[in-house]
Amino acid sequence: MKILTDARLLAALLVLPCILPACNKSDEGATDQDSEAQTTAATPGSTGPDGSTSGGGTSPGTTAEPVTTGDASTVDPTTGAHVTHGSSTGPDDTGSGGGDSAECVAYCAAIAGNCTGAETQFGSTENCLGVCAVLPPGTPADMGGNTVGCRTYHAGAAAMDPTTHCVHAGPGGAGVCGGNCESFCTIAAAICPEAWADIGSCETACGTFAPEEKYDATDVAGNNFACRLYHLTAATGDPVTHCPHIKGDSAPCM
Repeated sequence: MKILTDARLLAALLVLPCILPACNKSDEGATDQDSEAQTTAATPGSTGPDGSTSGGGTSPGTTAEPVTTGDASTVDPTTGAHVTHGSSTGPDDTGSGGGDSAECVAYCAAIAGNCTGAETQFGSTENCLGVCAVLPPGTPADMGGNTVGCRTYHAGAAAMDPTTHCVHAGPGGAGVCGGNCESFCTIAAAICPEAWADIGSCETACGTFAPEEKYDATDVAGNNFACRLYHLTAATGDPVTHCPHIKGDSAPCM
């Protein structure tokens, strides 16, 4: 019996080191290492040695797209330079959209189609577009006032009554789409800016031009308003030749 007891005591002594703190410390160290490894792997946004950022939901091997703000700048694919885009303004700066705008194209097509023969208002489509480019645009609802919208309305109405409406749709406006001198000086300020110092001076001079002759595009000579208005429209294509003719002392309008 004593021998059996001693054997059990010996076995207990062999197991005893694993119960001591040294055994527990070893297990604890292994647990700490596992926890640290898991924490490191789960941390997003870690930075590698080359300065690149990984983690945060980005898959390995993919490059995040750059984020840009604003819509006014793009990068030229050839030069790499930033190119700014915006609303372009024509050389006339009138806000009408320029002679090639949809409104001017529609206006000039209507007046060319409905105002012909003795009611012709422009010598060419180029002259019409040039005048349209420097007039206030107005709105399609305009039936009066010195605007492209008013002239477009009357150019359309001229299909039924060209004698009445063509002169209203023309460059002068004939007191409906602007007064003759108002329209004349608006156009002259843009097309022949050296003719008068300002619009007031232009309107004073215009008031002395004989107004009796009804304007049409055949009025190429004569000491009257109609002749000067014709040469003003022609100046949109050739200002060097025609701008001198719009004044009170220049042939052939004298």
